[in-house]
Amino acid sequence: MDEYFCEECKQHFETAFDMVDHHIPEDEDEFDPAIILPNGYRLMVGSLLRFFYEYADNPEQIRQITQSTYVTLFAAEHDSDVLEDMIEDVVVDSEMLRFEDSLKSLLEGKFNEPEEGGE
Repeated sequence: MDEYFCEECKQHFETAFDMVDHHIPEDEDEFDPAIILPNGYRLMVGSLLRFFYEYADNPEQIRQITQSTYVTLFAAEHDSDVLEDMIEDVVVDSEMLRFEDSLKSLLEGKFNEPEEGGE
């Protein structure tokens, strides 16, 4: 069943994210709703949900971002001095995991391709 359909242009989409992106004007950034935390920092809920969706089959990634988010929420409410370091750690950890996944995909793609001139 295809739930993600644009009535206006009759285009089907694989995900809700693709459908929402389709409706964002080209001169605007991606839709990324946020929750304002007690200290004024923003929890980017849209990015968090996209991350969960993208890594739904990778429990290590989901565990990491879930715990990081939880600790960040705690720090935002209780100790803003620690928050900046924690946010930096979360961003670095998340980007490193994404880098590792990208590198793994790249290497697997290279190793799976037939060699040039080979049989």
